[in-house]
Amino acid sequence: MPHKFVLLVLILFSSSLCAQDSHYNTLLLPSKLKEKANSVTWEETYEVDVREGDKMIYRYRTAVAVLNKLGSDDVSTYTYYDDDTKVKNIEIWVYDALGNEIEHYKKRDFDDISAHDGISIYNDDRALYLDYTPTTYPYTLVFESETESNTTAFLPTWRPIWGYHTGTKSSTYTLRYDPANKPRYLSKNLSGFDISVTEEEDRIVCTAKDIAPIVPEAYSLSHTEIVPHIAFQLDEFYLKGVKGNGRNWKELGSWMETALLSDGKELPESTISHVKSLVANETTNIGKAKIVYNYLQNKVRYISIQVGIGGWKPMPAADVDRLGYGDCKALTFYTKTLLEAVGVPSYYTVLYAGDQERDLNPEFSGIMGNHVILGIPEGDEIVWLECTSQLSPFGFGGNFSDDRDVMVITPEGGAIVHTKKFSAQESFQYQNAEIKVTPEGGIQGVLTTNSGGLQYDDKFHLETYDKEELDASYKNRWGYINGLFLKNIHLENDKQNIQFKEIIDFQAPNFASKVGDGFLLPLNVFNRSVDTPPRSRNRRYGFKTATAYQDIDSISITLPKTYRADALPEPVTIENVFGSYELKVEEGDNRHLNVYRSLTMRKASYSKEAYSEFRKFLRNISRYDNSKILVIQDKTPPKTQTND
Repeated sequence: MPHKFVLLVLILFSSSLCAQDSHYNTLLLPSKLKEKANSVTWEETYEVDVREGDKMIYRYRTAVAVLNKLGSDDVSTYTYYDDDTKVKNIEIWVYDALGNEIEHYKKRDFDDISAHDGISIYNDDRALYLDYTPTTYPYTLVFESETESNTTAFLPTWRPIWGYHTGTKSSTYTLRYDPANKPRYLSKNLSGFDISVTEEEDRIVCTAKDIAPIVPEAYSLSHTEIVPHIAFQLDEFYLKGVKGNGRNWKELGSWMETALLSDGKELPESTISHVKSLVANETTNIGKAKIVYNYLQNKVRYISIQVGIGGWKPMPAADVDRLGYGDCKALTFYTKTLLEAVGVPSYYTVLYAGDQERDLNPEFSGIMGNHVILGIPEGDEIVWLECTSQLSPFGFGGNFSDDRDVMVITPEGGAIVHTKKFSAQESFQYQNAEIKVTPEGGIQGVLTTNSGGLQYDDKFHLETYDKEELDASYKNRWGYINGLFLKNIHLENDKQNIQFKEIIDFQAPNFASKVGDGFLLPLNVFNRSVDTPPRSRNRRYGFKTATAYQDIDSISITLPKTYRADALPEPVTIENVFGSYELKVEEGDNRHLNVYRSLTMRKASYSKEAYSEFRKFLRNISRYDNSKILVIQDKTPPKTQTND
């Protein structure tokens, strides 16, 4: 009897398992996909159909196993639409850890919201969105949508793995097209993954299987330089119903000039007369451009507006002139129009802007980028103007637009050029400190700092801070100085030479640590390296240093009467492929110590094998930057003066 009972229980349990959708049973996920993962994509399918040329049908389905709270950021619960894109269908299913369906949402259950980007004063994008809050983990969310659009300029990029700490069991991308307008595609980072790409007469099919999670690493390359992805572009496309063509950058630039920039250049005669009078005494293009740029910064402000032909066509220059605001396209176009009025040529320029440098590929044209700036030809060089800023100096875009490939629209068409790359010597910080030490181990003095290049970019905004904001900013910068008190702060912004000066009167009553009758005195007061990168024994990828810069610090320290340094450290010099470092301390007259420190960092990419040496370099810098000397009372009796 007991045996029959056990058998019955096993049969019922087996029947229960068979009734579940074991396809989404998270217990069945391969271990290598779950290790270090917050989520795992069970399956993902892209179906993109552009066979009709002026229409794109896009079907997307993904099933994501969310393993923990962080993994909830990896699921899709929305789709965008506008007056050009219609949502034909959208649904979500939710399954528990064992694969049992627990929720099913249809189109009517989604909220219809404005897809406001937090920047634009207005845009015409909207989204159908479901605010789903899970009650337990793990769970699986299946998302399915179908959209139809009259824009084919932006074909979905295939990314079989979307981010860090997420794995993918299966992903398939199918692109159907008219053979007379076969898409071009650009593959990146496919090596080392189970990925295949097949081409047929009217379709391209991409498949990926069993992609293990990628874990971020210190000083890592950008995400787009690591994860596999394939981008697609059509030579002939439609943008909001407007036909375009761009098999190369030259052709694309010519089309953009005709379709997006050829009209809207009219300005009021009063404005034209005014800017002409402003530049009447200038003979050079750059001189005229500086005056026009100053006029722009004083007249308009930046407000993002994403409407029109895909958010790509700038509003008319006359509207900017009348309203006094515009987005990056409008303000750049307005500046270009003003310059044309005074005979200065300029290039409307498209790029990917931001701290993370991203290039436009010279061999793969398409409507891309997230920002526009203006380029003024000057001999063999181009001077770049950031037209959205009311604070940036003329010709300075900082790390928002530096050192990357961008597209300029010239009279001959589009062309890829490279923006300015700042050298270490250009991105400088020179510090000079005069410091007096009290017998109690406190310090007081004056610090003068001059910064240029990308280090200017880090600081010039400080002039907009009020007293409390400035105080908080500096105390955050020098958080390792206990009891820091800033008596006075004087700032000078030299826009002409693109240099920023800081003069600070300071006190720190408890700076040094008491040791018996003396104290331990840190030598580097205001420019310490305090971080050491973590170990990475099994590093998978290379790394890079994002910025080249040079710091030179000169510190004069006056010890209190009857005190002296017990011993001075030996000079230190390090030089390698990553940069160079020097630290030396010399004893001067009247209890003076002169500290000299310099650090030059190179900007470059390195192999993963070089990481341990790089870490050692930074660790040594941190160690020397945090070195201290013992200051003791000088009990040597003064020499008795005698008369011969």
